[in-house]
Amino acid sequence: MHLIPFKGQNTSTDYNLNILYQSGKTFIMDNHLAASWCWLQKIDIEKQYNLLHIDRHYDLLESQIDLWIDAIQKQNIDLKTISITDLLAIKYQVKEMSIYETFPIFRWDNYITIFNRLYPNIIALNIFTTHKDGDAPENIKINDLDIYELQENLSYWINTNNEHKWIVNLDIDYFFTDYDEKRFQFLTDEYILKIAEEIKKSWNNIEVLTIALSPEFCGGWDNAIRVTKLITNYLNITWIID
Repeated sequence: MHLIPFKGQNTSTDYNLNILYQSGKTFIMDNHLAASWCWLQKIDIEKQYNLLHIDRHYDLLESQIDLWIDAIQKQNIDLKTISITDLLAIKYQVKEMSIYETFPIFRWDNYITIFNRLYPNIIALNIFTTHKDGDAPENIKINDLDIYELQENLSYWINTNNEHKWIVNLDIDYFFTDYDEKRFQFLTDEYILKIAEEIKKSWNNIEVLTIALSPEFCGGWDNAIRVTKLITNYLNITWIID
C-alpha cells in the first residue's frame, strides 16, 4: 500500500519524498530519508537489532546533528508514533549572518545519524558495504566491507549473527556508478539477483527491509525501477508505482 500519495517520477533531491510503499515488512521509497521512520514501524525499541547498510553512500551526515536533535526534542516529537507526513514537516532553523533560514530536518544522508543519537542502544552491530562515498563518523563503529564480499557472505553474516534480528537497508544506487557525467549500472543483473537470493535465504532473520530507489543516482527512474523489480520479483514482493 502507498503510505503517501504517489507524486510522480519527480526529482528527489535532498528532501523530496515522491513514493513510500509498504508490502509487509518491506518499504520502498525514492528518497532514503524515510528509512529510519520505516524501521520504527516494525522494531521494538526495547530490543536490539543488527544493521546491514548496502548503499553507495554512508548516509552518516552529522554536520548539524545537535541542531537536528535539539529541534526534535524541543518539539517533543516521538519518531515512532508520528505519521510520515508529520515526519516530513519537521523543520529546524539555521542562522546565516543575521538571517534565520528554515529547512526540513530529514534528508537522504542523515537519517541513520539521527536514529543513532535518539536511540543509541538499538543497533548492536553495524555492517556497511558502500562505495565509501561520504564520511563515517568516528563515534559510530561500523564494519566496512568491500563490494565483492557481499554476494557470497550476506546470508552467512545474517544467519550466523542471529542473536538479534536484522534491519536491511538497501539503496539501489549501490549498483550504479558515474563516468563522464553519466550514471550507469556497473554491477550485472546476475550479481543483483544473487543479492536478492542472499536476502531471501536470510528472510526469517530480517525484521524490516528498506529499499531506496535513488533515481538521480541511478540515471533516472526507469533504471532504478527496473533494478528494484529484479529484487522484489525474486522476493515475491508486489509493489505498484502509479
